[in-house]
Amino acid sequence: MAALQLAKKSLRAAMRQKLSQLAQDNIARQSNLIKERLLSIPEYKNAKRICVYLSMPTGEVSTRSIVYDAFQKGKEVYVPYTYKLESYMPDGPKSVMDMVSLDSVADYEALESDAWGIPTPGKQSIPGRKKCLGDADTASGDGPQDRADLESLDMIIMPGMAFDRGFKRLGHGKGFYDFFLQRYQQTKASDNVSSSKMPCLVGLALQEQVIADDQQIPTSVSDWPLDALIIGDGEILR
Repeated sequence: MAALQLAKKSLRAAMRQKLSQLAQDNIARQSNLIKERLLSIPEYKNAKRICVYLSMPTGEVSTRSIVYDAFQKGKEVYVPYTYKLESYMPDGPKSVMDMVSLDSVADYEALESDAWGIPTPGKQSIPGRKKCLGDADTASGDGPQDRADLESLDMIIMPGMAFDRGFKRLGHGKGFYDFFLQRYQQTKASDNVSSSKMPCLVGLALQEQVIADDQQIPTSVSDWPLDALIIGDGEILR
C-alpha cells in the first residue's frame, strides 16, 4: 500500500507541474472540443439527471459550457458538495462528498468560489437543495435520503489529474469520488431499488493528462474505473 501511495503521489506531482505550464487558450480549445464530443454521445443525450464537477480556473477541462447546455436541454444538474462529518470511524474519512442540485443557470452563476477557485454551493443553501446521498445539511452523512433521486442518476462527469487508456483515473488524493460511488452502490443495494445500474462514469481529459500508452495509472480495488473517457483531441474511449 505504501508503494502504491508513493506512486500516486509521484504521478500527481509530475502532472501538476505539466498542467501548470499549459496556456489558457490551449485548455479552452480542448475544453470546447471535449464538450462537443460529450454532447454527441447517446448516454449524455438520454440522461435526465447528470452530476458534473465544477472546474477550477485552470489546469483541467472547463465544464462551464456543459452546465449551460444541460440546463438548456432540461436536464437536472447536480454538483459536488464536500462537508465534514460530525462523527467518523478512526480509520474512516473525516469529510465526504455528496451531489446536490442546482436550480438554474442563475443559481450556478451566483455560486461563490472556494479556496481553489471552484464555484461551490454555500453551506446555508444546502438545506434547500436535493441531495443524492445522506443529508449534507446535518453533516452526519447518514440522514434521510430521497430514494427517487438515488435511483435516477444517469451520468457522473468526473475530474482527474491523470488518466490512462484503460479507463483508470488518478484523482486529487482525497478519495471523494470513489467513496461517494461506494456509498451510492451500497445504498442502492440495501434499498433493493428496481434498477441496480450505476450511472455512466465519464472522465474528461486534456491531452496532457493522458499518460503514455505503455503506462498505467496506479490503482487499488477501491478506485472506480470509468465507463468512457473523452480526450482533448476529440477522441472518445468507451
